[in-house]
Amino acid sequence: MKIIFRTLSNFLLIAILAILVASCSDEDSSTAKLSFSRSIYILPSTGNLTVELKATLAPESDLKVPINIEGTAVLDEDYEISAKEFIIKAGETSATLTLTPKSNLTANREIRLSINPVTGYALGDKKVAIIPVEVKERIMYTFKPTKFRLLSEIDIFVELNGENSGTSFKAPTNIVLPLEIDPASTAELDGDFELENGITSITIPAGSSYTHFKIKIKEDADDFVGKTAILNLKVPIDNPELYYPGSFVSYNIKLDQLRFTDMLGKWKPVEIKDKDNYIYIDIPEEDWANSLPERNGTNDYLEFAQDDGIDKIIPHLTGDLKNFFCNPQGHTIIFDHIEKGLYNWVADLEYDVPYFMISQVNSCFSKRKTVLGDVFIGLDKIDDNNIVIYFHDYIPTDFFSSTFEMFDYEFDADFFGITYAFTRVEE
Repeated sequence: MKIIFRTLSNFLLIAILAILVASCSDEDSSTAKLSFSRSIYILPSTGNLTVELKATLAPESDLKVPINIEGTAVLDEDYEISAKEFIIKAGETSATLTLTPKSNLTANREIRLSINPVTGYALGDKKVAIIPVEVKERIMYTFKPTKFRLLSEIDIFVELNGENSGTSFKAPTNIVLPLEIDPASTAELDGDFELENGITSITIPAGSSYTHFKIKIKEDADDFVGKTAILNLKVPIDNPELYYPGSFVSYNIKLDQLRFTDMLGKWKPVEIKDKDNYIYIDIPEEDWANSLPERNGTNDYLEFAQDDGIDKIIPHLTGDLKNFFCNPQGHTIIFDHIEKGLYNWVADLEYDVPYFMISQVNSCFSKRKTVLGDVFIGLDKIDDNNIVIYFHDYIPTDFFSSTFEMFDYEFDADFFGITYAFTRVEE
């Protein structure tokens, strides 16, 4: 009998405890709680972050839930926050705040958000949200100088590099850099030269790291030779602390014009300057190495002269250049145009050349074949004692002939052009 009573007592005790536990469980589940959706967020270096607060029970009226904003990250310096409280609308169970990065340039900073208790709600297990702040990458801005001489027009390139990502950097949004004409410029904007579309700033488009614009000599400019235009890149107005200048934030450009009269005198051939280019672009050496027109007499020279107002190049030659300049009485020459966008393969640079039309030269540039004709040659003055002649319009016959055939007999100055250096003959 005692055993039966003891068993019954134990059963009743277990039943009572079960009811009590169930009662406590029902009480806990009926308590409304507030909690962040996550304990850990990350504020990206660019873009926004949404932080969500959840309630286990929807309020009958709008519920304001204040938050504490703490941490090593500095509000309004490293980031902004859309509000300092969540507002859960009546009948809803969540609300959000938006965090936006600002000048977050200091590493190892974080934001700590915590929920303040409100009447009718307890705090859940995620009552604190920790938000590490990603550091923004600083950005270098610079010109990419390729040409410092303006004969007609040139493209000016501007590029951005990331402090960490380097040349792989891509602008997340349009980045605008103001452009200034330096007061030290001797050339006058809109008098001697002009900028494309009258720009006063340069925009690097989102998704890119560079852009370019044109600068050109004004069509009606007449007294510009030797003047200098100095362009300055300035730091962007938006978030200037993110940017720092590169090596070339000032671009010094000389306005120039080549006149035949600037080269009057006698000029002795020195050397062909393009051999590295021929090697670089894999023109077979047997097609040029021993056949280029570089065997000249010791006393060979070209005379740049004017005869009754007519410009002439008069050859005094015994060597290979005689195979081009073939009229001892001289070849008349007239300026024609500026040839733009020629390319130097080794230097990876584009360049412009003043082209002149020269009369009745041997267009084959050959000892064994003569075809007289008017062709273009390029002329440029390096300084008072040095000039360059560009042979950019001839029919490869004694040299480059096999490669020329491979090009279907289409002449390309970037491949077959000859840049010949000359020095002044002192008298």
